[in-house]
Amino acid sequence: MEIKRKLTLFLLLNLLLWSAVPLLRLSLPMDTQEAIVWGKYSLLGTTKHPPFSGIIAYYFYLLFGKADGSMYLLSQIFVAIGLVYVYKLASLFVDKNKAVLASMLQLGVIYYNFSSVEYNVNVISLSLWPMSAYYFWQAYQQNKLKDWVLFGLLCGINLLNKYTGVLLPAAMGVFLLSSKKSRKQLLNYKAYLAVVCAVLLFVPHIWWLAEHNFETLDYFLMRNTNKVMSSEWRHLWYPLKFAGSQMLFVLAAVLSYAVFYKISEKEERPSLKDEKSRFLLICGFMPMLVFMTISLIAGTPLKSMWGFPCQFLVGLMLVYFWPVKLNEAKAGRYSLIMAGWSLLFAFAYGAQCLLTTSERFRSDCPTMVKMLEQKWTERTGGQKLEYIGSDVWFANMFTLYADHDVKPMIWLNPNNNPWFDAADFEEKGAFVVAANYNEYMKYKNKFGDKLTFPQNIKVAYSNFFGKVKVRDIFYGFYNVKEAKNAE
Repeated sequence: MEIKRKLTLFLLLNLLLWSAVPLLRLSLPMDTQEAIVWGKYSLLGTTKHPPFSGIIAYYFYLLFGKADGSMYLLSQIFVAIGLVYVYKLASLFVDKNKAVLASMLQLGVIYYNFSSVEYNVNVISLSLWPMSAYYFWQAYQQNKLKDWVLFGLLCGINLLNKYTGVLLPAAMGVFLLSSKKSRKQLLNYKAYLAVVCAVLLFVPHIWWLAEHNFETLDYFLMRNTNKVMSSEWRHLWYPLKFAGSQMLFVLAAVLSYAVFYKISEKEERPSLKDEKSRFLLICGFMPMLVFMTISLIAGTPLKSMWGFPCQFLVGLMLVYFWPVKLNEAKAGRYSLIMAGWSLLFAFAYGAQCLLTTSERFRSDCPTMVKMLEQKWTERTGGQKLEYIGSDVWFANMFTLYADHDVKPMIWLNPNNNPWFDAADFEEKGAFVVAANYNEYMKYKNKFGDKLTFPQNIKVAYSNFFGKVKVRDIFYGFYNVKEAKNAE
């Protein structure tokens, strides 16, 4: 079988594997639930991210009859597309055997398996970044209008997915400035047409941001200043910690290729000054260096997950900068070893699903919603529940699994809820749920007598082997009159 066909077959099997294993958990990951809720309201933005991830999630969820498992499939579709484009991009730099191995080496990057289960903006980036890089290099080499337009559109979509998507075209801009030959593209009208395509896609979201006081910036600043070390060593510690996490997450790929390199016949290494080398080095390292530089200057922490899309060139850089002679048979054997990593990570994830008692893995969300809704019914005498006030987890849970439309009021803060209607909220009241007593009392201190004192309900979370964890969930009622027949 031709090695490209083997790659196609494996990618299909890998998609099925990683779509099935997460079914061992009882509840969708929090980010996934959140994305579906964003998409439900089909706004031009959210308080955390641009709208693309939410819109895709919601309508894919509807397409499959609101089946939770569909979201694991959606994640793996983006992973598979990303791996296909890693291969396509690699084929422009190395022969097909090395290109296949470059794609398979990505399976040693944890972002492509263990971390890919939770559908979110980062998982989407796994496909958008290699696609953008492929069409940029095609456009740069062949100067076809189609490739420039596709590159521009992908850049626009990348920005509509996550703001850090700007880092890849920024790196490509640096590449264009890096030599006399590449600077000629600065006079190419087709390149500017790509910019226009990207901007036109992004403009509606900019308009939305302006209408909503650029609320996403508030989220970004909050996320990056929460629980910051007081020591000045944070300026060094945070960037080093981020770099360490990225090295750890690619370790399986790097160590595997180190073995392949040692046992294989070597080829001459390329010059670091040639065009292809400059492109890979700039696009491979600049985005992460930007993160680390900001952290170094500001002393702010970095989330390891921000490195998600930055690692799409790991496999290609390994086979390009440390080339070995590969025939089809040897490339197949090495690829099979990388497939083994995917199986190993799948086993580890499955074990986590079965062994843990974490509420984020073992919550029977529909049952929990019904149980809590019953408390609302008892209080109101059957009044329709229209608003749930809670943290992200419980608010999204009610929005997804209630048997009628329930609007989330996340953190009971209007700024976190673009769909919020203050007058309607006050008129109809809300059911308020908190993960702990202290969290509930923060709401109580804010709203005073409009919010009742908390009551608690015990919820059990059990793993596959019967181990049980019991915790209290606190609830109350905002601006809701007690029914006359209530106990």
